Amino acid sequence: MRTEIVPEIAGLKERVLRGKDGGLERAGESQALADFRAVLGARESFFRLQDSVAGFLGHSGDAHGAYVGQFVIVFRRLDLSSNLRLYSLLLQTLQELLKQVTSSDALFLTMCVLAPSAEQAPASEPSIVLRLEAIGSAPEQAELRWSLGLAHIREALLSASQLLKEHLAKTDL
Repeated sequence: MRTEIVPEIAGLKERVLRGKDGGLERAGESQALADFRAVLGARESFFRLQDSVAGFLGHSGDAHGAYVGQFVIVFRRLDLSSNLRLYSLLLQTLQELLKQVTSSDALFLTMCVLAPSAEQAPASEPSIVLRLEAIGSAPEQAELRWSLGLAHIREALLSASQLLKEHLAKTDL
């Protein structure tokens, strides 16, 4: 999986995401995504899934496929949710963990720290945005590769969670 940390990621909701039937496809339709949501939604999770969208890029008649998902994740603990440095550390940790997992040239993960906008509500908080894209010779192959990539990200988040907890214990944050 190719991973890259970038300063900004454009939103996917503004782009047309067409499913197999030509309609808008939302997150929550695959087992991999359900597992990802369950891990982040668990009471003991270090993170919280704030928003997500997933689906096919292009149109249902395309001969090849590109499946993409974008996730906005925040720290569950309120005392950590505004710590931009901790979000940056999380991205670096994820990048290192995912480099060790797979070398697929069909999976691309782009990550960024999204600082709160001055225009947003006062309760806005920093977050990380993860964008996973998979390509395949057919839409089904792209979706399968994406599901496998998401499982790797889920495991990397679990490992990163443990590493960050150890880091916080050492620094007494």
